[in-house]
Amino acid sequence: MTTRFLTLSNPTSDIQYLDALFALAERAQQASPHLYPNGRDFYERNLQGATVNVLAFDGERLIGYAALRKMEPWPAYLDAPQHPPAQCALMLLNLVEPDYRGQGVGHRLALARIEAARARGFRHLFATVHPDNHPSMKVLERQGFRLIAQRPMFTEQLLRNLMQKDLDQAVA
Repeated sequence: MTTRFLTLSNPTSDIQYLDALFALAERAQQASPHLYPNGRDFYERNLQGATVNVLAFDGERLIGYAALRKMEPWPAYLDAPQHPPAQCALMLLNLVEPDYRGQGVGHRLALARIEAARARGFRHLFATVHPDNHPSMKVLERQGFRLIAQRPMFTEQLLRNLMQKDLDQAVA
């Protein structure tokens, strides 16, 4: 498999991936009970907003997607900020085509977001993961994330693990 990764942050050109991205999200949602069911408008806002989007391709086929977003405003599901919000980013999603899971795509999506965060001057990264989503937990733990809390989130009050990584610390 020859996988190509693109890190995008140009709202005028990124929107071209919306149809392929939403189709990937639907396939990933069917294969994973742990994913929060975001609608098409969520992905459209990501592609057209101030979100850094990382896409993985096998040839021309979109096989992975992940996003990175600045933590301003500070999300209500986190306690009062210990760090200046301008230094913090949230890693959103880690969608991988079901047939490509277990091949390192999720790991490389995480690495691309960590690199993008460093390049943009962020010092602290956060992520939320369903407690039963062991593959995603492993990916984040391998990158030096640590569990900081577990609580219900979103309007559906889904249980989520809140994880954090300080970028000035090396991976163990």
